[in-house]
Amino acid sequence: MRRGSWQRKGAQACLLRMTVVFLLCTASGLATAAQVISIADVVDRVLPGVVNIRTRDKLESIKTENAGREIPSDGRSPAASDPFFKLFVSPLEVIQKEVPRSRGSGFFYQSNSFVVTNYHVVKDAQSIEVVPAHERWGLSAKLIGMNKQADLALLKLENPWPKARPLKFAYSAKVRIGDGVFAIGNPFGFGHTVTAGILSAKSRTIGEGPFDDFLQTDAAINPGNSGGPLFNLKGEVIGINTALLSDARGISFAIPTEVARPILDALRRPIGLSKLVWFGVGLSNVRPEGADSESVGLLVTHVVQGSPAQIAGIQTGDVLVSLDNKRVLDVTDFRTIVRRLSPGKKLAVGIFRQKKTEQLEMTIGRMPREFIAGRGRADVY
Repeated sequence: MRRGSWQRKGAQACLLRMTVVFLLCTASGLATAAQVISIADVVDRVLPGVVNIRTRDKLESIKTENAGREIPSDGRSPAASDPFFKLFVSPLEVIQKEVPRSRGSGFFYQSNSFVVTNYHVVKDAQSIEVVPAHERWGLSAKLIGMNKQADLALLKLENPWPKARPLKFAYSAKVRIGDGVFAIGNPFGFGHTVTAGILSAKSRTIGEGPFDDFLQTDAAINPGNSGGPLFNLKGEVIGINTALLSDARGISFAIPTEVARPILDALRRPIGLSKLVWFGVGLSNVRPEGADSESVGLLVTHVVQGSPAQIAGIQTGDVLVSLDNKRVLDVTDFRTIVRRLSPGKKLAVGIFRQKKTEQLEMTIGRMPREFIAGRGRADVY
């Protein structure tokens, strides 16, 4: 009896010690987690680089703004094919005539004069003001470059802002699904709001033309966040917030820096110095009827007159199956290869035509100004 009682007391004492150790470890773990989760110091560092965008719009554009920009339901993306989900990228503010309004967000890029935002934020603006953090008054800015297809715009302040802190770009290709991210923006006019989450997915296609390659996040992105930065936890920009699903929560999209950087650099440079490559060909993931494994690739839907593609002999109806001796199965493969190329490079292009594969040689060109600005066809690379 005494022996059994001693054994029970010993077991209870051992259990108590284990419980105390577990609680201490848990408390230590929670404290460590709290330190890791806090991004206050990082936010303090990057906040001077983020701005709100205010515009004065043309009257005819104000009347139609709340319609937003919808992705057509043509089956090009999961979002587009679902009748219950429509993709909006335009802010949904209350209509006000002849009054400056908070439209979106932006951030300083490479200097204290240049500001990046979305094209749809400033597309109909008669005048633009940039409002830095902790400031009540806006700074006059002009639109110096835009790309409608990529939904990017580059602004320049009339007078440089001495307190500006240009933000650093990180390589979005290196960010991993599940990594922590945060956004700073101007949702519903609440300036410089910080939200956090994780990177949910990469290389999302939502049916948006040649730059259809997006990061997906569950960080709260609302109307007014458009054009603002999406950061990694180091405070580096990995994307530019641009789109959200109107009938869903926790699904928002950002333009990766890998896509945005060359476009923004092209908008700053004279056309002769543009590094954006140009093929002059429309491509589609649509698979030709009866296609076998040899002919699976990208269907050529359009060839621009006088373009490198036409000079190389590519024709409408061809199927692009390889590029630079690398197999191409879809637009994602094509974009991955193209990002490593530069204007002036000669490369082999494999096409499938009339039931056989042919190899053509093409010299990559520089993207023309009208396509850099997004005034050309939306599906042409």
